Amino acid sequence: MTTHNELRAGLLGVAKRSVSIMAACTNKESTKLYLVLPMLGLLGYDFSNPYEVYPEHSASFGDGDVARVDFAVLRDGAPVIAIECKQSGADLALDRGQLARYFSALPTVKLGVMTNGILFEFFVDSTDPNSMDDEPFMTLDLETIARVGVTDEVLESLLSVTKSAYDPEIIAEAAHVQLVKKRLRTIFVEEAKGPSEEFCRYALHKAGLRNVRKGAIERYYAPMIKTAFEESLVLPVVQRLRADPASIDGRAPAVGLHQLGQRIATTEREIEIFTYIKRRLAFLITDEAHFLAIDNVQMKDYIGKLAIFYDRERKGRLFDFIEGADGYDKYVFPDPIGDIVANNILEIDDALKAIFITRVRELGGLYQPQRLQRIA
Repeated sequence: MTTHNELRAGLLGVAKRSVSIMAACTNKESTKLYLVLPMLGLLGYDFSNPYEVYPEHSASFGDGDVARVDFAVLRDGAPVIAIECKQSGADLALDRGQLARYFSALPTVKLGVMTNGILFEFFVDSTDPNSMDDEPFMTLDLETIARVGVTDEVLESLLSVTKSAYDPEIIAEAAHVQLVKKRLRTIFVEEAKGPSEEFCRYALHKAGLRNVRKGAIERYYAPMIKTAFEESLVLPVVQRLRADPASIDGRAPAVGLHQLGQRIATTEREIEIFTYIKRRLAFLITDEAHFLAIDNVQMKDYIGKLAIFYDRERKGRLFDFIEGADGYDKYVFPDPIGDIVANNILEIDDALKAIFITRVRELGGLYQPQRLQRIA
């Protein structure tokens, strides 16, 4: 039986290897061979055994039509997991139809996996039997895992699809719980970013305020509720992280605000983010003047956030980084970009490039002495 620690270590190893070779996987076959099969092996499935993992498995419809998937995991001769592969780098959202058709054709299939070797999306039929959900209940991003590791929640979900733990009869129920949690998390994040009138009225009603005018909600109460969200949800996480590294696992005692203020220390994660941002800008920027200006990107640590800026902390602010729970981090960009909540840092590429170019234009690039020093 695979333990949490074994799966975590194995997943990290597969993720780092996959990221290091993904550029060489330039077609679908190389993606399947070098990226997808190792993941199947990690989950305990013997891909060298045709009675367990079968390639190009087909399912027939009543009208004679045939649907195929790249791999089917078999149990007692019947397919229970369907895996559809795309070339490394492909957008998985563009073509899920083939997997969905295969899923609906075979009642024994209870789990569908869509992958490009780096992203793995897991689907079940939590709404209608034998009809694959439109939304994955779990998404693995090996690039993110290779960089920052995997959360306990994702690890627990992944453990349920390993060979030793997978149960086709209960996977949909377990996945439904994850889907609902995912949707609720999205709702809460959206309400925290900008509380809706309906939510504000609900919260105010619970606080004993009724019949509040819409204008008062927009001007006064909505900002108050947003602040309350941050203080009640973000600050407790910050307290744990700042108190002691062990608090990430929930084992450290809580600390008071006075202690928190005395223990501002830049974490390894924040240093990784700052280092990554400078490397990523070097990749995104094509103009030489902008490239040289990357040297002026700096950071400053605060309680609960890391400020990343160009040249001047206030006028040159690029964004604030707030490490979140469950792998979802918050990137607070200046208006009109606003907040971005994501579990993949690549999602901020466009915003990062745009705000950096704007700041360089507003504040100027490297001064002449800096240019000469750079050349020297």
